[in-house]
Amino acid sequence: MNHETGFNHEAAKPLARRDLPTLPDKASLRQETMLINEISLVLAEKRTSLSVMRTGLAVLALPLSVLSVLIVISRYYDAAQVMYLLGPLLLLCAGLTILGIYLILSAVRRIRALNRVITLLKGKNSQLRELSLAMKGDAVTDPAVAPDPDF
Repeated sequence: MNHETGFNHEAAKPLARRDLPTLPDKASLRQETMLINEISLVLAEKRTSLSVMRTGLAVLALPLSVLSVLIVISRYYDAAQVMYLLGPLLLLCAGLTILGIYLILSAVRRIRALNRVITLLKGKNSQLRELSLAMKGDAVTDPAVAPDPDF
């Protein structure tokens, strides 16, 4: 310490390169951003598939409702006399049932495929793996990230 100026030269020594905190480089930030964008895209596709499934359920419910009403009011008409109306109506109901089943099954297949893609993407990043384990309720391996047991 210089007594004339009061400046401590020992404390003002430059930090060694190993003492500096390491910041992620641009390439790793770009890679992590791409991974997050990929997961966001897959999740958007999954939401779309869930909407298709919801539409399939609504389309499937319509013929069932129509047939229920026809059964309830069947005592007020003779089926042989209104067959020219019942035939096309039943064909339309069958078509809607097939369409509803197709929409539901295709959405389920797509959601399963997207879940596999999400699992693969989570495997690429340790932070996403940790988050996934924490959301499932499994033990987190990193004690710095582990939840406080006293909380």
